[in-house]
Amino acid sequence: MDNVYELREYLRRKAIESAHTDPFKSSILYFLGLSKDRIPDIDFSAISLYQRCAIAGLDILDEIISNQDVSRLLGQAARIDSTPRAWVSDMFGVMAVKWLVDKMNNERITREFENWISEFLVQQVRGDHLNLVEKDIAAYISNSKTAIFTTACVPLFLHYQKIRKIDDHQMRFSLTSRFMAEFRSQANKEASTALLSLVIYVFDQVTQDISLVPSKGWSLDDLLRFLEHIPVGLKRWTYEEVGRTKGAEPVKWLIENEYHVQNLLYILLAPIFNDVADEVNLEPVGQKNPRIDLYLPSLHTIIEVKYRKEMKKTFQTFIGEIAEDASLYRTDVKYSDARIVIFLWDCTRSTQEHAKFKEGVLKMSGINGCVVINAPSTMS
Repeated sequence: MDNVYELREYLRRKAIESAHTDPFKSSILYFLGLSKDRIPDIDFSAISLYQRCAIAGLDILDEIISNQDVSRLLGQAARIDSTPRAWVSDMFGVMAVKWLVDKMNNERITREFENWISEFLVQQVRGDHLNLVEKDIAAYISNSKTAIFTTACVPLFLHYQKIRKIDDHQMRFSLTSRFMAEFRSQANKEASTALLSLVIYVFDQVTQDISLVPSKGWSLDDLLRFLEHIPVGLKRWTYEEVGRTKGAEPVKWLIENEYHVQNLLYILLAPIFNDVADEVNLEPVGQKNPRIDLYLPSLHTIIEVKYRKEMKKTFQTFIGEIAEDASLYRTDVKYSDARIVIFLWDCTRSTQEHAKFKEGVLKMSGINGCVVINAPSTMS
């Protein structure tokens, strides 16, 4: 992966694929905001009592688990004929059951929970069955208030979930730095869906903490929405016929060429995407030397800028150019699967043509978005 944002998206896809039809894994993804789709209707009678209690602990469904059902789960042995039950090595599910028990606020059930985990938790921690994150979760399950953690991931997770707040900013900064190293290490590990979900969730929260507008939170739709709203700011575009102060020369911010539009977009995007690159040269294709106008690595997205100065250059011509550019970009292995967004600045303000132009562009294979902006009306 070229950067941590690509790694984040890779891990998220991996988690979603591995969750598939598993009710608890899907519930974890939804609970942590990594999947917009609520899990499909679950027939609670068709899944295990353990999964029902774990999902109820996430508090994302309207299903109610009775005290009797919870007591029945907590009364079950950790092993049957020396075979461990499903929860023995599932620290994430056990943590969700703990949340359910805490929410019930019943002293008898709390004691039953403590007896239940005493049959397997310590043994699992002492053995080689759990990784460091899982061991930290086990420590939290055993003693939620005084547990000491070895990873940065778990205390940050509990902080962002408002379970154990970290009020010391210096400590949180130190944990954040450590966590980023932990996050990168996930690329070389076979992790469970729940662990991947937790790691991605913490990454999202951390990047939101350390940047004003975190690019991790931007989808392609967010980028298109941002570009489409640029005209809102153009009402303040300076194009004076007369200077506004006594004796001042009138100022005209000219947009006369394609590279002016490209520079404007760079100015607008760079504070948000600090990895934005412009004028990116690609592998030559015969006598052609393709060059990308703008590239956003964190979204793996190319922005192709077009400028319509006068009526002589038709929209048909632009469509031909875009088709050629896109096909050239695809020849470079690094950008063969990149998303492509077309951004047209129309000085002619031919609004009657825009809908048909966008429709045509979006029919092309490999084009993921098209934005058309008119030059400010003050520009003659």
